Amino acid sequence: MNCPRCHAADLAFDWSIGTMRCPACGFRPDTANGTEYPADAPPRPPLVFPPPPGLDLDDLPATLDDFTRVRLRGRLQDVMWALARGNRDEIRRKLEAVLEISDEHADTWLHLAALAADADEQRRCLEQVIALKPGHPLAMRLLAELDGALQPEEPLRPAANLAPGQLPTERLVCPQCGGQLSYNEAERLVYCRFCGYRIVDADDLGRTDRHETVLEGNLRRKTAAREWHIGPRWLRCQSCGAVTTLAPTTLTTTCRFCQSQHLVQESVSHTFEQPDVIVPFALGQAEARQAVEEYLRSGLRRITRFFADDVARIDLQGSYLPFWVFDADMIVNWSWTRAAARGQHPVLLSDILHAAVPTPPPALLRQLEPYNLRRGVDYDPRLLADFPAQIYATDMTQASLDVRPHLTREALHRAGSSLRLRRPRGTGHNDDPGSLQMSAYTQFMTYRLALLPVWVGQLVEVDGDTQLVLVNGQTGRVALDKLRKAPRS
Repeated sequence: MNCPRCHAADLAFDWSIGTMRCPACGFRPDTANGTEYPADAPPRPPLVFPPPPGLDLDDLPATLDDFTRVRLRGRLQDVMWALARGNRDEIRRKLEAVLEISDEHADTWLHLAALAADADEQRRCLEQVIALKPGHPLAMRLLAELDGALQPEEPLRPAANLAPGQLPTERLVCPQCGGQLSYNEAERLVYCRFCGYRIVDADDLGRTDRHETVLEGNLRRKTAAREWHIGPRWLRCQSCGAVTTLAPTTLTTTCRFCQSQHLVQESVSHTFEQPDVIVPFALGQAEARQAVEEYLRSGLRRITRFFADDVARIDLQGSYLPFWVFDADMIVNWSWTRAAARGQHPVLLSDILHAAVPTPPPALLRQLEPYNLRRGVDYDPRLLADFPAQIYATDMTQASLDVRPHLTREALHRAGSSLRLRRPRGTGHNDDPGSLQMSAYTQFMTYRLALLPVWVGQLVEVDGDTQLVLVNGQTGRVALDKLRKAPRS
């Protein structure tokens, strides 16, 4: 159990006193009177944090009449003057004067939390902020720190010459000669293209295999999400909306996903959650092109290509696409319509992929599965030396909702296959148990964010017609979209 007073350590049994004791602050639960803290325990100190500068004078309760709103705005301005002078006692008096008119101004409670005398008072103020503004990121992080769910963050050091909201970046250059990095698919190796220095071997990288529950992930993302330093600028397609990082070797004016030339470079102004896993490319461009050619000559595709025009060229570009990867503990309730047998069937689902981008089409991306995620490694930005990464458009919260029908279908399919092999006898003289009735629900779900390798390209026929083609950069599996006719003159 975590110490409820200092949150610095777990309570441990002290044989000298015969009860639990915190080795850091000496706290002992008072079992005599049933209270959580001993009567003589000093109040816990509050968290020290800088409140946001100033107050929002326009964010006033809508329930107030015009006269009261004017009075409230005047008292908030008094608080602003007190903040400028920096006298804590005066600031507290002015904030309390605001509460005399209305206790529904969130910024007032947040500033009172910063001035709180102890942790209990601070908690009451922060809970008022959450009540007025559910999901308030600073208040949620501070409450999590008070509960010991998060460790206090280190002070943020401002980076020089950054635009508002822009993230600091790390220059990916050779540490030996300062040259540009490149990636070798066959050896899964990042090296310097100038001096040949071996930078990183993907097979030597670690794999923590971090799985986080959706509940924990939501809390962490709202409080202390790990930022993905994707570079100072990104590329946005004005046609399909795809957003990609800019690899050092990428110089293009054409969107690799829709072949549109409406591309705009923009400064990074948002924070994204850093991927957990990256599966490095195992196939080079020549191997991917060969996989497409073999696909066109195989099976039914061979017959359909007989009626199509000849392929003039195959343009392929590599890119890492983001996927949310879910593991789920599912429970399937089952029964038979003509048999007494019924019960529950557990199903464990692992590595269920959910595309985090609308482009390329998710249905086409599913044709590339499966990926061997065990060949993935912890995210390392150096693996993006030659290939950009598409930025996810669907966040984890939305993805966890969107993926549930897929999880349910997969659980019912697996449970049904097993249950039908053990069909019970029907009632009476009828051996037919009837039809199998099933329903499923999610008992537990965890997630990761993965970057998976995909060769994205176009099949261009001699008459100008095109088809979007995708190649799994790990296995060579091919997916081909519908033919798009070129405009005829």
